[in-house]
Parts: sequence; C-alpha cells; structure tokens
Amino acid sequence: MKTFCFRIIPPLRGVSLAHPFCNTKNKIAPRRDELHEIMVNNNTTVKGGVFRTLLMSLVCKHYDEFFLLALLFLLFLWNCARQAAPPGGPEDKTAPRVLKVSPQPDSTHVSRDTKLIFSFSEKVDHKSFEDAIFVSPSPSLANPNAAEFRFKWRGRQVEVSFPDSLRAQRTYVVTVGTELRDLRNNRMANAFTFAFSTGDSLDRGAIKGRVFADKPAGALIMAYILDKEREPNPSTDYADYFTQLGESGEFTLSALAPGNYRVFVLGDRDGDRLYTRGEESLGVPTHDVSLASAGANLRPLSFRLAVEDTLRPTLSAVTVLSGNQLEWRFDEAVAPRDSMWARHLHVRAENGDSLQIVLAAQHPLDRGLVQTIITPMQSSKYAGVATALFDEAGNELDSLARTSEFTGTTNPDTTRPRVVKISVADSARNVLPAAPIEVIFSEIMRTDTASALLVQDSSGAVVGGGLQWLNAFQFRLQPQPHWKSRARYTVKIQREKIFDWNGNALFDTTGQITFWTVNADTFASISGKIADADTAARGAIHLTAKQAGGKTEYRAQTDSAQAYLFKAVLPGLYQIEAFRDVNGNGLFDFGKALPFLPAERYWAWPDTIKVRSRWPNENNDFEMP
Repeated sequence: MKTFCFRIIPPLRGVSLAHPFCNTKNKIAPRRDELHEIMVNNNTTVKGGVFRTLLMSLVCKHYDEFFLLALLFLLFLWNCARQAAPPGGPEDKTAPRVLKVSPQPDSTHVSRDTKLIFSFSEKVDHKSFEDAIFVSPSPSLANPNAAEFRFKWRGRQVEVSFPDSLRAQRTYVVTVGTELRDLRNNRMANAFTFAFSTGDSLDRGAIKGRVFADKPAGALIMAYILDKEREPNPSTDYADYFTQLGESGEFTLSALAPGNYRVFVLGDRDGDRLYTRGEESLGVPTHDVSLASAGANLRPLSFRLAVEDTLRPTLSAVTVLSGNQLEWRFDEAVAPRDSMWARHLHVRAENGDSLQIVLAAQHPLDRGLVQTIITPMQSSKYAGVATALFDEAGNELDSLARTSEFTGTTNPDTTRPRVVKISVADSARNVLPAAPIEVIFSEIMRTDTASALLVQDSSGAVVGGGLQWLNAFQFRLQPQPHWKSRARYTVKIQREKIFDWNGNALFDTTGQITFWTVNADTFASISGKIADADTAARGAIHLTAKQAGGKTEYRAQTDSAQAYLFKAVLPGLYQIEAFRDVNGNGLFDFGKALPFLPAERYWAWPDTIKVRSRWPNENNDFEMP
C-alpha cells in the first residue's frame, strides 16, 4: 500500500498564477511540447504523457477555478508519493512476527505441488526474507543453494513456490531465520520453524544445543546426515538441515528423520551457507548425534565459535644487536614442539660456516620475538634460518619465508638493559596476599643473581621471599608465606646486582615501587561439586569464576568430576564456566571440521553467584551436560 503525503504551500515566488500554462484568453490548451517547456521554465516537473496533457487541457478551459488545485495535485501526487512508514510518532522497535503459514504446521498428506504462504505482523524487507528462508531437506537435489524459490508478494503476505514437485513420503522443515527484518530494520527475535509431510506421518527427531558467543544471533546451525562413505565437509557440502540462531544462543533442530547426524555452527559472513576457512567462524561439535525414531538427543550440544588460522607463520627479519646478539622477528607467535629453541635457529656465513647458537629465548611479552646469543660474528654477510617452528594453530613456518639475510658486526654490546614491566604497579592497592612480583627485562639477562629485589614493610624490616628466574628475561619473587593484610610494602630493584648476558648493568632508574595489600577480611570463597553427565568422560575439569561486569577471574581445577573450590574471592557477582581437558594441554581445543576432530566439552551456567565478604558461598553444584 502506498502512503501519500500532501502539504499546502504558498504559490511559487516569481510565478504568477496568471502566467499561462494555456492561452486564457482563447481557452486553448498548449501542445504537449509547449506544456513541457513551460513547466521546465517554471522549475516544475510533470511526467505522464497523454493523461497529463488532457488534464492540463481541462485546467486551461477552467483556469480560474481549477488552476491552483491542478497544480497542487500534479506537484504532490507524483512528487510526494512514496512507499514507507508514515513519519513522526515513537520509534518503531517491534520485531516482525510470522502470524500464519500454509500448509498448516504438522500437516500430513500435503500435495507435492504445494506452495508456502506466510503472513506477517507488518511489512517486511523482501530481500531479508528471501535470504532467511530455509527448507530442509532441500527441494533441489542438484544444488541445495540454487535460487530455487519464486516469491510473489502481496502487502504483508508472500507466496513461495518451488520449481519442481516435492519428494514423496518426506518430512520438510521450513525455517524463517532471524535475518528477517521489517522496514525499520528490526530483526526477528527468534527463528520461526514449522514442519509438514508429503506422506502419512511426520519425523519427530530433534537435536538441541547452545552456542556460547557474545553475539550469537544470525549464526547458522547446519546438520548433516552422516554417510558411511565420506565425512561431511562444511566448506563444500550443503547441510541437510538448517536453522538460525537468535539472541539466546539456544537452538532446536526438529522434525528430523532417524539416523546419525553431525552438527556445525557457522558464522556465515558471505551468506553462501558454506564455510570459508580462515575467514568465517565455525563451531565444531563435541560428538555426533544418533537419533532413533521419534527421539531427541539426550545431551544438548555445546559450541564455541572460532576462526581457524590457516596462514603459515613467516620469519620477518633478523636484526643485529651486537657482535654476539641477534633478534629474530616472526609475524606471529611461534614455538618449537620440543621447546629447544637453539636446535631450530641457524646462522650461516657466506662461506658455508655456521655460528653456534649459545642461548635462545622467546620474549614473554612478545611471543613473536626471539633473542639469541651466538659465537662472535665478523663484518660479513650471514643468513638466519629458522626450521620446524609452529604457530598456535599448528601451522608450520612457511618454507619460502624462513630465511633472512643480514650483515654481521664486530661491535661489542654496550646497551644497558631496561625494566619493561613490573607485575605490581607503583601505588597499587588491594594487592592480593599471594600475589607474586614479576620483573621483565628488555634483553637476555644473567640468571645467576639471587638477590635482585629488596622488599621492606612499612617499618623498614626486610621481607623474605623466594626468587626464581622463569626465563632469560623474567624473574619472580613469591612472598613467603603471604603478604600481610592491609599492609604497605616497598620493593627496590638492586641495579648493581643485575646484569645482562654481556655484563652491562641495569639502566639508571629509580627501580622502586610501593603497594598496599587488600584487607583479608573482605575475602570469601565459592565451592561446590561438579558432575559430568558423560560418565565415561576423562580429563581434568578446568573451572573459571568470572566477575560480572569486571575483569576479575579465578581459576580452579579438579582431576575428575568432584568438589571444587575458589579461594580468596572478592565480593561481587560471579558466573561459572568449565571445560573438560581431554588432551591435557591446559587449553580449550576448538576441534576441526576436516579431518574431523571433536571440540572439547564446554559449558557456562547463566545463574550468577553472589559473594559477600567473609561468607563462604557453598553448595554451588553443577553438571556438565
């Protein structure tokens, strides 16, 4: 329906009503070309051919009575008409809804030549509907993603027809996804799904699950019927069943035929319903689902989305720091699988000789940066070569970008090392009783110093602690046993006792911080039991308590499904999440689509736990589905 808007305006300035569109004396209408010239000269646009020529003839014969009315009609009927919501009023934030469909949901014996009819609560964007409709299984056997539907719109109703007849004795599931939008760009809150059958019964299988993501709405749920001959590849194979996520992240695939299924979740950025590796996010299932007749999966699936890293890392440059120091720069974090850096970095001279790698260490603040101590160089050409290094996704160093040439030097190292980070900031407050003090330096240091820090309390008494070098750049002081509650401490870095590898003392700096510890009386705890619905599951359970709206996190671990405890927790609201570490690497593994590697099981519980000072919060029991 078109909405017409009219405004009453005064006559155009400089245009007299007596100015003839026609010859008022003789009441003769102008020719069509004359009329067009007159309108153009008066900055007026008239379109429409013979109809409007006849209309102007009528105006000319009754100029005095009808000129103003006709002029307004022409100006605003054709120039003011538009298809849109009327202006003004409160902002429309109401999401569109599907009010009625045909065939009726759960119908049987539906004609194979049926058409789908949808009625909406308001006018919707046609293109968004055409992109958001899914029919499973696809009516097109040749190409499930083909432009197979024909759409006929009538106001708030659309008729959808198929190019071919539907298959006999088959249950079809029709989904309108959450990408459907109204004319105000309000998106449908949840996917709308119904089923019908061309046979005498409906399939009743169902798969339920949840996607854990900050913004899950719009992601596709894709279910594949497993074929013994090959594994489904979401990059090339269209799914047998689709639905689309809403804001909650929960989903149900219904009216499924009995069989075995593998479900993926796709952040389909390009809208082609296929997975583009390295560009789109994918959720891999923790297990496949087997459905008996009229059955549902007993354990809901859980998904976390990630973009797979498919790019090989590269060696960007090798920089000379001094006659026996090199800095290796990679384009991302890399590491050898055996942790023996010196075995995987090589320095070769033009004559074929190699320089020995005495020490190699990765910088803790930049895992794409490695420094090496080597035997003395000459002022000649060298090549740095890296081998068998891998990024965090398991991609090996690019064989075409693992060498960097440089010119050596005989200059000694005269650069003094600097402190680049101290884990406890100066003037920090509410430092936890067990918080260590870690100091990170700019270059490889001598690690034979045992008294690099001097710690004193407010009375000036020296406080003991265990000092440990974590790597060639970093050491840690662990308080023994703990810092006192509500106390002030001063930490001094003893510059005269700290040297880099070549004997240069620490750069001249104050090297002193002061901090205050938290009041231990404010602490509480969170405890309970964690169970697992999969009694055959193995691996440690890693739990995290995240403070709502904050950055505070606490971690706990159990070797199996049993009691857990978060100690020394600050007051606030917390949510608990957990994953089962099957491979024992201490990290959550997202899995792979092909070759199929299931993701580790993860769950987050929506209920918050309120923690109050000095009150242990107990009996917070959870079960991993």
